[in-house]
Amino acid sequence: MREQTSEQIRTTREQTTEQLKIIREQTARNFEQMRLQVMKEVGIVQGQAAEEIREAKEELKQAREEMQQAKEEISQMKEQLNTIAGSISSGAQTSPQPSYADVARTPPTSQPSNVRTLSSMRTTPSSFTDTLFCTIDTSRVSEEDRGKAQVGEVRQAIEEKVRAREGGQPNWRCAAVVKDVRNEDRIKVVCRDEAELQLVREAAERTMVKGVRVLRDQLYPVKVDGANRTAVLDSSGNILPGAAEALGKENVVTIAKMHWLSNKENGKMYGSMVIYVTKASDARRLLDERYFHLAGESASTNVFERRQ
Repeated sequence: MREQTSEQIRTTREQTTEQLKIIREQTARNFEQMRLQVMKEVGIVQGQAAEEIREAKEELKQAREEMQQAKEEISQMKEQLNTIAGSISSGAQTSPQPSYADVARTPPTSQPSNVRTLSSMRTTPSSFTDTLFCTIDTSRVSEEDRGKAQVGEVRQAIEEKVRAREGGQPNWRCAAVVKDVRNEDRIKVVCRDEAELQLVREAAERTMVKGVRVLRDQLYPVKVDGANRTAVLDSSGNILPGAAEALGKENVVTIAKMHWLSNKENGKMYGSMVIYVTKASDARRLLDERYFHLAGESASTNVFERRQ
């Protein structure tokens, strides 16, 4: 009887031990599964956070680029307004005031030849003025050479350089030379046409005053909507090398720079961009024609408005 009881106790112990072993193993497996699941979820959260950080950095970069563009455009618009103001001021002294008889003799559909008009095109912004000018910066001229970098001296130096050119005009004079009222270190030389603008730039760059700089040309932005990104961006979302030159040739304009405005990460085939052309007449033409061509495919043009 005792032997039977001892055997039963031993058997019960073995069974209990085996059950405890099974429970421990199952518990260990459950903990391992929970650990792996937690690690997986942590990895997903980290990946999402990294993606959000990357997107935030990209948006910040784009915002900085747009801010820089805005600063450049505001500076260019100020320069144009100052030049226009100077031209109007000088013109007011030379243009005769139209008399009542002049106006009365003018047909209703026309205007007197000496009455100045302003363009009121539907899509063309007022900043697209036809006034051409070369901007000269004298901020880096030393104090001892300041006297050589005044408006009169700069005008004289440019006129002498132009007159001295082979086959040049011995009596050539600048159309107008004015000082920037908002920046006393800048002088603007108003030009009659594109050819004269290039002539003045070359003459200004050859002046003997050390520190004088000829600033870059005025740029005019035009927004392009519905542009095929494959004609503009590479697989990494960067502007294709040579794209500005190729698109400029296709549209018969000179594109100084261009930026993709739409989200580069959404994978959409079409989006918006802004191009900066060097001539107001070209910008006006693109807006009037309403289309911009990209490798044979056409996109629509609109006035570029800065994002708020």
